[in-house]
Amino acid sequence: MTAEGTTVKAKIQIRRCTIVFLSILAVVPTVPFAAIGAEGRAKNVIVMIADGCSSEQYTFARWYKKEDLSFDKHLVGAVKTYIADSVLADSAAATTAFATGFRTSQNFISVGPNENTIPPVPKPAPNLPYKPLATVLEGARLLGKATGIVVTSRVTHATPAAYMSHVSARRLENEIMEQAVYQNIDVVFGGGKRHLLPEDAGGRRTDGEDLLSVLKQKGYTIVENRDAMNDFNSGRVFGMFANSHMAAEIDRKRVAATQPTLEQMTGKAIEILSKDPDGFFLMVEASQVDWACHLNDPAHLIGDLLMFDQAVKTALEFADKDGSTLVLVLSDHNTGGFSLGNKAAHDTGSKMKPEALLDSIKKMTASATLMWQHVGTEKTAEKIRNVVKQDWGMDITDEEAARILALTAVYQGAPSFAFGEVLCPKYTCCGWTTHGHVGGDVPLFAFGPAKPAGLLDGPDIGKVTAKAMGLDLEKLNSRLFVDVADAVEGAGVTIDKTDEANPIVKVEYRTRTAEFPVNKNLMKLGGRFTELEGVAVYAAETGKAYVPLQAVNMIKGSTEPLPTVTR
Repeated sequence: MTAEGTTVKAKIQIRRCTIVFLSILAVVPTVPFAAIGAEGRAKNVIVMIADGCSSEQYTFARWYKKEDLSFDKHLVGAVKTYIADSVLADSAAATTAFATGFRTSQNFISVGPNENTIPPVPKPAPNLPYKPLATVLEGARLLGKATGIVVTSRVTHATPAAYMSHVSARRLENEIMEQAVYQNIDVVFGGGKRHLLPEDAGGRRTDGEDLLSVLKQKGYTIVENRDAMNDFNSGRVFGMFANSHMAAEIDRKRVAATQPTLEQMTGKAIEILSKDPDGFFLMVEASQVDWACHLNDPAHLIGDLLMFDQAVKTALEFADKDGSTLVLVLSDHNTGGFSLGNKAAHDTGSKMKPEALLDSIKKMTASATLMWQHVGTEKTAEKIRNVVKQDWGMDITDEEAARILALTAVYQGAPSFAFGEVLCPKYTCCGWTTHGHVGGDVPLFAFGPAKPAGLLDGPDIGKVTAKAMGLDLEKLNSRLFVDVADAVEGAGVTIDKTDEANPIVKVEYRTRTAEFPVNKNLMKLGGRFTELEGVAVYAAETGKAYVPLQAVNMIKGSTEPLPTVTR
């Protein structure tokens, strides 16, 4: 196999590598001790994210439920959501802050930011851009804890990806899935089966790899419906409940009755993970709250947000009984500019009764996405009127139906945007300002040992999580992601792209040659493969390759023990 790429001669001692990393950490703002939380440790940490949500949506859910949400009494503060290069966050960068303790750039998944920062974010240190940043999930695994991810999106979507992988663009879902498979996560529940399978097996993988088979070889049980999930008792499990995303909660019983709910997945994940005597880390995301707000769809929103409330209740009940579990409940950003009250309700707003707010919502029996599917190929104003009457209980005019139809042509990639945009201002008391993200702070709820309080920066969430588990993020980064060219003095490092879809990092040092398949936790040295404690990452933008310190020591023949990652 012929190596391609330019050989890079290592010039810096590994001692220098540590100094550089310390300089990188210096660009991350420190926070007051009180903001990070009181002294104490949590055996378990559960982070629960209602994607694209804020106070107004919670208020809406509270009115609909007719009582407080399960987490209301645990309000402790708020979180700033801006990212390294934008006032308005996307999920990739926002959740990277929660997962790593670093603020990064839009669309980046747990790698360092580029140089295009906004005030007050400082320019990154020279070695930080595109460098993989260790996550609290990876740290929990090194502490011996069980780890889990539960979502209603594809598991390769931005929020779960930020805890499991390191890529420069959130769209690289095949690479994200590959890293997730090789992270040895104990429980993964969600959608996205298509990114496990090659194209010739009906999947989306262009590298020819069958990761479903890899999971089975690694001892995972694969479950694909609620009953199979419930029957699972022990070991590691990958739950792939949809080829792409799971169903909206309001549609689930009608279109995907065998899929588990977010509450059911959360309860099962806790049941499995809590068997580990060393504790666990779990991230749960109500992924589609965000999509509902993008769509300006109150039916989709209320269904998924109330299910999130039930999932949080399950986590809080466990934490209350357990006594050593920290539960954090928050959002990565807000979406849609949702409000209770709109221009149509202006004259009566100060006298609005609950029924005025809720009656129209209670008539809705489908998401806007499913409504558009019901329209089918008969794209006429009459069909639009009939479907809206059937699914949202609204008697709309021919003119309104025509406006919806015209907008679906404008929103070709997401035609269901049109329903809420046209109908909510007249037929509901819900207001929306955008189909995109908005930049306000989001509420923070917390329960358990080492819980934070006050107004926190996004990266503080990562630091709170790490501190609660006794994890040192600086030590974790130094151990999991070493620039191999810098760390192995005199080595030749090349990137073998003979197979473009499956690049290999090659390190030639004295008489040894080590090979690292990118995105995997494997090293071939002396003709033998070794499973490593972290994945190999290649940053194409900088030409740098990062591997665990464990691999560096093996290449150099060092028997020095690996440093601890505890505080």
